[in-house]
Amino acid sequence: MNVKLKGSFMKKRVLFTLACLLLWTGMTMAQVSRITGIVVSEEDNEPIVGASVLVKGTTIGSITDVDGRYSIDNVPTSAKTLVVSFVGMRTQEVGIRPELRIVMKNDAQLLGEVTITVAYGSAKKSSLTGAISSVNKEQIEMRPTTSVVSALEGTTSGVQINSTMGQPGADPSIRIRGIGTVNGSSTPLYVIDGVPFGGNISDINPVDIESISVLKDAASCALYGNRASNGVILITTKHGTSDKISMDLRINQGSYTRGIKEYSRTNPYQFMEASWQNMKNARMSAGDDAATAAAYASQNLISETLYLNIFNKADDALFDANGNLVAGTKILPGYANDLDWYDDATRAGYRQEYNLSGNMATDKSNVYFSLGYLDENGYAKNSDFNRLSARTSVNFTPTKWLKAGLNLAGTHQISNATNGNGDGSSSFTNVFMYARQIAPIYPVHLHNADGSYQYDKNGALQYDPGYYINSEGEEISTRNQYVDRHVVWENELDMDKTFRNTLQGIAYMDIKFLKDFTFTVKGDLNVRNSENQTYNNAIIGDGKGNSGRAKRVRYRYKNYTAQELLNWNHTFDKHFLDVMVAHENYYYNYSYEYGYKTTEVFTGKPNMSNFTNITSLTGYDSDYRTESYLGRIRYNYDDKYNLEVSFRRDGSSRFSKENRWGNFGSVGANWMITQEEFMKQISWINSLKLRANWGQVGNDAGAGYYGYMPLYTASQNANLGAYYLTQYENKDLKWETGEAWGIAIESRFFDRWNLNVEYFDKRNKDLLFNVYLPLSAGSNNSDSASGTITKNLGTISNRGFEINTDVDVYRSRDWTVNLSANASFIKNKILKLPDQNKEGIISGNYKIVEGKSRYEFFLPTFVGVDRLTGNSMYTVDLEKNYIKTETGSIIGNEGGTDITENVTKIGDTYYVNNTTYALKEFQGSALPKVYGSFAGNISYKSLSLSAMFTYSLGGKTYDGVYASLMSTGSSPGNMHADILKSWKEAPAGMTETSTDRIDTKGIPQINNTMSTYNNATSSRWLTSSDYLVLKNITLSYVLPKSWVRNIGLQNVGVNVTCENLFTVTARQGMNPQQSFSGSQSNYLVTPRVFSVGVNIKL
Repeated sequence: MNVKLKGSFMKKRVLFTLACLLLWTGMTMAQVSRITGIVVSEEDNEPIVGASVLVKGTTIGSITDVDGRYSIDNVPTSAKTLVVSFVGMRTQEVGIRPELRIVMKNDAQLLGEVTITVAYGSAKKSSLTGAISSVNKEQIEMRPTTSVVSALEGTTSGVQINSTMGQPGADPSIRIRGIGTVNGSSTPLYVIDGVPFGGNISDINPVDIESISVLKDAASCALYGNRASNGVILITTKHGTSDKISMDLRINQGSYTRGIKEYSRTNPYQFMEASWQNMKNARMSAGDDAATAAAYASQNLISETLYLNIFNKADDALFDANGNLVAGTKILPGYANDLDWYDDATRAGYRQEYNLSGNMATDKSNVYFSLGYLDENGYAKNSDFNRLSARTSVNFTPTKWLKAGLNLAGTHQISNATNGNGDGSSSFTNVFMYARQIAPIYPVHLHNADGSYQYDKNGALQYDPGYYINSEGEEISTRNQYVDRHVVWENELDMDKTFRNTLQGIAYMDIKFLKDFTFTVKGDLNVRNSENQTYNNAIIGDGKGNSGRAKRVRYRYKNYTAQELLNWNHTFDKHFLDVMVAHENYYYNYSYEYGYKTTEVFTGKPNMSNFTNITSLTGYDSDYRTESYLGRIRYNYDDKYNLEVSFRRDGSSRFSKENRWGNFGSVGANWMITQEEFMKQISWINSLKLRANWGQVGNDAGAGYYGYMPLYTASQNANLGAYYLTQYENKDLKWETGEAWGIAIESRFFDRWNLNVEYFDKRNKDLLFNVYLPLSAGSNNSDSASGTITKNLGTISNRGFEINTDVDVYRSRDWTVNLSANASFIKNKILKLPDQNKEGIISGNYKIVEGKSRYEFFLPTFVGVDRLTGNSMYTVDLEKNYIKTETGSIIGNEGGTDITENVTKIGDTYYVNNTTYALKEFQGSALPKVYGSFAGNISYKSLSLSAMFTYSLGGKTYDGVYASLMSTGSSPGNMHADILKSWKEAPAGMTETSTDRIDTKGIPQINNTMSTYNNATSSRWLTSSDYLVLKNITLSYVLPKSWVRNIGLQNVGVNVTCENLFTVTARQGMNPQQSFSGSQSNYLVTPRVFSVGVNIKL
């Protein structure tokens, strides 16, 4: 009995102990209503910022702050597990305790965890089968650029961006994997938040951008069909992400200055001596001997050519017998500080930017808003850009099966322009034309004969229009160049202003049903109004002859997109299947109005009501529609193998019913090799992927909005109307089609080195060309008796390699050193031309011919300078001409032109000085052989220094600016300093029979009567377009958390950055990035933007 009692007592005792233990455990769990802790990286023990910490099975959680810490309130008593995740790290589940230190490990499959925006959706990077590059918001925000696309430059291979226009607010030009057309557009398609974007890319505030994806090949672009032949740029805007209200304030202040030096030009002293040489040689060409010509130049240079003497010597006492300025020649003091036109026409520009944004997210909704103001005052006076922008994004998830959202964005923009922004290279109000070309002896302001300034009756300086009226009423000329034109004066009085207002709204709704299905309806409406207002004063310049004039050009744009998408995705065992079918409608309307009036009533009033004569009043509308059906299937097996097939059928209003519809599609696959068992033992290969793809896309932009219709143009005379044929009916017109395939290896080694290599072959066929019709068809243009019709007849290809690599050279707890580089090797070639153009198409300085690139220079070959005569020598064309030798034999084409009197024989070779008889030859391509970038980043704790260089190698530029500065005429103009190296006389002992007469690097004589021949268009003006640009350098620092907590802030960062710090080119002053075609004109050059910024998180 005692044993039983003792056993019963022990049993009760154990049960009581267990009950107490369970009660204590329950009480402990019940007390865990708040969890705090820190998340760090296993690799360097550094805090992880932005990691997600969620209570498993709920939406309760937090995001780690800049110190890696988190805090979660109101944790349910039943909760037992936290789920911790971060991009690039392995997701972990840990047991709940009041204080937790969580150590996260790098995911060896880092490549596969990054989510990329793709056509009509998103995908893990590991599953991609096409060529897609992505840029995140951090890379965008550190660049002080007006346009978000400018921030792409240098960040990825295969993309060329010319964002070097000095006009503030100007959109950059972009090409993806080469030139894909001959006569059409090579501009890529922009897509914002899933819908095609019809506005200017500068309408978008870069601060609002979450990420940018560049779709580079046909496989990744195929779902955009008819407009994707030139690639697609997908822009995703921000949405709310913070679990509490968060505000960000960004302030940037900086300078906006010229980023490329001016061409090396003659100073006033050098100019005078070169001008003397010019007149002397011209007189010798007219028959004077050397001594007579020299005396004539010394006596008459001022009176006949220059009209103005700014020196302290008499007009006829400036030069010695050799054309050198006599000793003691000085510029009169009054002129000395008034000869640099750039000083008066340019300024130290200023850039200021303010952005306020906020966001918040819950499990049911998220909200984002922003307000931005940008003010850029360019380095050229009268060039500035002002943008006020706002955006809001609201997304709701009221139930598990319904999600809806609205994204609204609007801007108000004002820009002032000079004529140096791309369409006024020869305009007198273009600072770079006028200030560059005007002779360096002509002052900005009027001066008296002694050099002192002339003042008006109010005591103010007067601009010099090229003459003045003296006290006797006589007109006194002050220059023999640009009379009645004055770049500074005109830009002060004139106006060229554009007002632009934009509004875009995107609304969508996702409905989930039957577990795996999602039906999406999305609509977009984008309206834009632009009004260009110009005014030309009645005092000086273009408006003087019209007693003043004004112009208004109004552009109204409207486009909408409607999409319906059905998605089904399902996972079973190791298989994942994702299917999407969709329908899309797109509509675009463009309205144009133009009004022009002359004869102002009140001086300086640009209002149209201030002008009395209507010179022109016209306008028109254009409409464009597309309808599309599309689908995609994506399949994944065990995260090893991915297959993707897509199809799109497009209808375009640009084509007739017989050819309105086009079919496009793609197929791609990849193999994640590192997922195979045989790779598990190779620890130094973290990721290895092989992918290949093929696809077709279209381009209907080469055809007009009414490309297949017969069109007539309206005209009038004496108030009577008339219409004349300008386009024949063309029902056979169809798409330009792009077809491409590629294969790539993507890899990561030693957990620090990424290396991607890709080969691609992209061919665009059915290119549009104008084909001549029989004379009996009549003409549809005023330049020829023959009519033309547009047909699909050509093929062009771009093929090559892309290499992208980056490596963490050094990593530790406090330090990170990373280097990266990319290179694109692209070969452009015309494969097929119309039969009538098999011999090639001459297009300016280029010849478009099968087997050559789109921009292949075809010019007379400059051989050198004849050291006996000082004249340029060119290779003679004996295919079209012939020469009679001293013995009477014929050399060349006897059926051609006899050019015996026009040739120069040196040794056994014949040359010509007149390029009319010179042989045109291929001289190389404007397109580079390789381009890319390299960058470095060094970080120490919260301090970071980064620099990025862009480069291009192998192309050529026709430097028309240099050619103009090396040429002379009967009226003066500034010259390049190289002209001082020009030929002056024949070397001693040289005769007509000398065989060493050609100087291949020589510069011909300065002689305005021979300049047309000596400085003619030829290979002489081709220059290497190689360049190296320090595109961006940024120093940033995040203040310690402990410093900013006491003032109620979450985070404060400061940065100093410079865009386009310097540019290295083959010739000072040249801007090889001015155009893709290798031309060079008097446009505003690359701006250097220096900026200091502060980012405050509230």
